[in-house]
Amino acid sequence: MLRSFCLIVVIAAGSSPAWAQGNQIPHSTAEERACRGDAHRFCRDDLSDDFRTASCLQDHREQVSRACRMVLENRH
Repeated sequence: MLRSFCLIVVIAAGSSPAWAQGNQIPHSTAEERACRGDAHRFCRDDLSDDFRTASCLQDHREQVSRACRMVLENRH
């Protein structure tokens, strides 16, 4: 499941101008808001890189808030 999420994230990022920035994954303000607290809680060391943050959140998907879990489930 994590592999499929990462593959989709890479494909989505590669097809957008944000990919040129190197570490940005397109996401909505609502998605960011839903996962911001969880990202700071579980993925503090990865916050400068959206891809690593997304992977970290997936690694902790059983522990994140319900709102963030829904974002992660809708992204795969």
